[in-house]
Amino acid sequence: MSRPLVTLALLVFALLGLAPLAVMAGRVNSEDLAALFTANSGVLLGRTALYGLGVATLALVLGVPFGFLTARTDMPFASVLRPLGVVPLFLPPMMLAMVWTAVAEIRGAGAAWFVSTLSTFPLVAVFAARAFERIDARQEEAARMVGGLRAVLRADLPLVLPPALCGACLAFVFTVNDFSVPDYVSWLGLPKFSVYADSIYATWRIDASPGRAVAMALPLVALTLLMLIPALALRRRGALASLSHDFRTPERISLGAWRWPAFLSCTSLLALAAIVPIGRLLWEAGGGPRGWSTTELSSAFALALERSRGDVRNSVTNALITALGCVALGLVLGHALERARRGRLLEPLVLLPLSVPAVLFGIGIIVLWNRDATAAIYESDFLVSVLLTGRFMVFAVLVAGGAVASLDPRLEEAARVAGVGPVRRLTHIVAPALRSSLAGAFVLVFVLSLRELDATLLVPAANHTAMFRIFNQIHFGRDAFVAALALLLVFLIVLPGLLWSLFARKRLELLP
Repeated sequence: MSRPLVTLALLVFALLGLAPLAVMAGRVNSEDLAALFTANSGVLLGRTALYGLGVATLALVLGVPFGFLTARTDMPFASVLRPLGVVPLFLPPMMLAMVWTAVAEIRGAGAAWFVSTLSTFPLVAVFAARAFERIDARQEEAARMVGGLRAVLRADLPLVLPPALCGACLAFVFTVNDFSVPDYVSWLGLPKFSVYADSIYATWRIDASPGRAVAMALPLVALTLLMLIPALALRRRGALASLSHDFRTPERISLGAWRWPAFLSCTSLLALAAIVPIGRLLWEAGGGPRGWSTTELSSAFALALERSRGDVRNSVTNALITALGCVALGLVLGHALERARRGRLLEPLVLLPLSVPAVLFGIGIIVLWNRDATAAIYESDFLVSVLLTGRFMVFAVLVAGGAVASLDPRLEEAARVAGVGPVRRLTHIVAPALRSSLAGAFVLVFVLSLRELDATLLVPAANHTAMFRIFNQIHFGRDAFVAALALLLVFLIVLPGLLWSLFARKRLELLP
């Protein structure tokens, strides 16, 4: 392990991920803290917690069966449905809200719960599917001899539940810190659904006071950490366990007459979360209620490219820079956390940028960089990449760290004995062995950067991005241009995963 390289990576992480939080914390005074102790704050916290717990529970109920059916059974087209099940996680939640508020005409809390559940159940499904695959066949055979299929499922559940709960914890975190969905379903009219994330945004817009925004967010930060810290422990039980040398891959379970009903249930869930939203956007882009036609569709895409070519280019450029930077830093820090003595004790520190609402992190970026000495950076497009790297570096670190945990350390030890230096060991031995995980981290950060709205909403440098253009445009009216631009963004989001599926032989490891 190269100490200078790790030190440099830690300094970059501190600057991009921790400094925005530290500079905001210094702005809080006693008057700001006093505003926390009001009846409205308690009601807001209770509503937000209920919202997050409800969505996490529904994601667990939907995600575990989906992961089981696609990973371990002979359900028709399971190998196709499994990667497709990740698509709803990639779609910007605001786009799902755009579609379902129009299709089902739902508003308020019900719409927020429905949309957030569709957006986050893949988190549970991915963790559960991977855990089901890591159960030794001999254990299942022993359980089947004792009590049949029910005994097998009872034996598997304790091994699958921890990683599935980890996914549910992340679903909670994504939900309670999301601003766009509650804002959109409430902006369309009553009933109003206020949660902490949109209240923090409103506080900043009205007062422009970092201290008050930070103070208001403290209960939400505590709530988020309350879920993230257990998630760290849960992810190590089952999902990250190294497979022994004599591991036997479990066979797929035969569903018999339930094969096609299981297929219909999975495809119905995917239809709600991805097929209907994309289909609705195609319908709107092609003319919608005026009458759909390919001519209208082509015109809408041409107009979207004409008006927003620069925004799309900025979004892709920022996402590429962010993904490359996060993977490089994630490899160094993830390896250090797993291999260094007591390195895992630093994992909670890595989670801090994710523990604050994205809107608040954006405010921290403004407070940190909006000054004379850094005006050149603050006014440049590069600031968006700085913001996104600080926000999403945690995912690359955890994905790389999880992959390193499954890598036999004797390979590195043998290279060290042979005289290979730490940097070369990292680049020539560790990195090639983690190729699919690093590619997964790249895709994950790239996608999250493309679809990010909350953290960039208040930063002037991010005003020229595709997601901001969509958010800004829908408040002036829904039209074919908005639908076409949203579809372009969706295409760019799914493109890296599609290319990997077509040309690579290994499955992407997208989540830690």
